Amino acid sequence: MTASFIFFTGSACALLLLAAAKLAISYRHQPAGRWLLVLIIGVFFYLLRPVLPDRGPLMDVLVDLPTELIPGAFWLFAFALCSECERFPRWGWALIAMSLAVGLAAAHLDAGHWPALRHWLYLLKQPLQLGLLGAGLVALLRQYQSDLVESRRNLRAVLLITIGCYMLVVVCAEFLFSYQPIPAGVPTLHAVLASGLALAACLWLLALSPGALSESLPQAAESEIEEELPEKESQPLDEQQRQLLEKLQSHMRNGGYRHTGLTIRELAEQLGTQEYMLRALINRHLGHRNFNEYLNRFRIDEASRRLADPKQAHLPVLTIALDIGYRSLSPFNAAFKRRHNQTPTEYRRQQLPI
Repeated sequence: MTASFIFFTGSACALLLLAAAKLAISYRHQPAGRWLLVLIIGVFFYLLRPVLPDRGPLMDVLVDLPTELIPGAFWLFAFALCSECERFPRWGWALIAMSLAVGLAAAHLDAGHWPALRHWLYLLKQPLQLGLLGAGLVALLRQYQSDLVESRRNLRAVLLITIGCYMLVVVCAEFLFSYQPIPAGVPTLHAVLASGLALAACLWLLALSPGALSESLPQAAESEIEEELPEKESQPLDEQQRQLLEKLQSHMRNGGYRHTGLTIRELAEQLGTQEYMLRALINRHLGHRNFNEYLNRFRIDEASRRLADPKQAHLPVLTIALDIGYRSLSPFNAAFKRRHNQTPTEYRRQQLPI
């Protein structure tokens, strides 16, 4: 173990502790902040593990536990960051628990008594961890274009390009080098890269953009935000923004939201404006953080009226969903239930009792 390896590993661990302290103080009450804290603690123990002295079996498990949680914590953080109105799936918890159990068993099962089982557990561990990391990357990619929070869009891109890809490389390298000697210099290179990433994360969290993470984390449910009376306005509307707001509101009142698969880029083209200006208007002045949720507000309003209209009682729910811009019944049901805490069919039955 070289002196440079110990130096860079120690530097990375110290920086990660600073970032963890910042998260614990400022963001511990937010799910995304808590999972990011778990992720950082896991990376801390992962980097520290090679330089720790010989440990007993119990200490080994305590050190390996947060390390094995890294892929799952990355997925949970990415999901909490980007999926403001959705619940983490139950099968996702099962996969994370399975990955944790398999990883700990592969690391601590007695190879003398169970060599074949330990070998197969180790082979199973890699695809499970890759799957969790891949799910985290998918969560960062989902609805990227619909995200109206500029700081969060930037954070998604940074995480996708750096952290996610770095973790994928590490998992693949661990699998590759488990069957052959590690080339000289690879551990030191890994420590240097980890130290650089930790330094960049700390600079971002503590110095360069201390408010960026706070702006990125999910806020109150968008269904509770009034379009006509936004919660906050960063600054008064200028004449160009006021005209754009009037055009946008008129377009929506005339059913512009009914276009199936409508994107913010297409809406900007329909309004004859730049996409970035429309993003800023909907986010900063109307208080919405996701374009699809902004559309859902109008779509669910119309659906609620039509489901409560006796003259349209003969129309299937699917017909109404397709009329207002949904591609299928599933996303309509999910959006409707988030608003009314009941399915469209239950809502219609309540509004139109027989």
